[in-house]
Amino acid sequence: MVTTTAQTGALQPPGLTSTNQQALEDLWRVYDAHFEEISAESETALAGDPEFGPLIRSMPAEVMQEQSRRSRELLRRAMVDGDWKPYLADLHQQGGEYARMGLSFVSWFRALSVVRPLIMRRVGTAYEGESGRLLGVVEALDRWFDNAMSVIGNAYLTTKESTIVEQQEAIRELSTPVLTLMEGLLLLPVVGVIDSHRARQMTDQLLQAIHRTRAKVVVIDITGVAAVDTMVANHLVQAVEAARLLGAAAIVTGVSADVAQTVVRIGVDLSRLRTVCDLQGGVTEGMGLVGYRLVQAEGGAG
Repeated sequence: MVTTTAQTGALQPPGLTSTNQQALEDLWRVYDAHFEEISAESETALAGDPEFGPLIRSMPAEVMQEQSRRSRELLRRAMVDGDWKPYLADLHQQGGEYARMGLSFVSWFRALSVVRPLIMRRVGTAYEGESGRLLGVVEALDRWFDNAMSVIGNAYLTTKESTIVEQQEAIRELSTPVLTLMEGLLLLPVVGVIDSHRARQMTDQLLQAIHRTRAKVVVIDITGVAAVDTMVANHLVQAVEAARLLGAAAIVTGVSADVAQTVVRIGVDLSRLRTVCDLQGGVTEGMGLVGYRLVQAEGGAG
């Protein structure tokens, strides 16, 4: 988030006053004058860090130099010109990239604990004897770091939330695969708990597979479904009806004795479903519907 100051109209981070901005110019003079020293000392200190160390060693020198040059220029524009938007946007991007690489948010605090004393030592030397000016620069430094960590933290949160959503989608897709057993015959093994979202996704994937393969028969195996309630039963009926509209017959297998008793007790009508006791029987019946039959090879058992 970036706010606008009434005094200058420049884009600034939350809580940064015009007085802070003036003090940041003093801070920049010191930081810029010792930039190479601070960067080199920071890199040396972080070389032994369990997370930043491997990252520093793996990064090509030219890439590191370009990042350093870019960050320096964006920070100058922020501290001297008051144009914070590009700098904050770059921080947000870096935070997201490092989060995707697996760098923990805590590691940024360790990096901060390395860089801050290096800057403070030089600031203290530059403004020795000017207590008021020094105090203003220290306060501005704290605001700078606080806002930088806030932006990076926001990037981490956004990236992690996005990653979780992507992982959940991947898990759902893996948990409801539609398999082609042979030409015209599909298998949909259903495992785990079925909620409304997963039921819709299951039906959608099934219909897409029927349309793509022009399947004539679908075997829906619910052996791995622990419990069937009214919602699950109704979604199952809807999936079968939707498949029928696309010209595919559906065979439901894996209906256990407990599931059968539950369905009867809750009063769900499954009479329209073609059911077979187990997966083997369902596949055999499905093969017959698409024109295949199992033939035992000569010399086979029995």
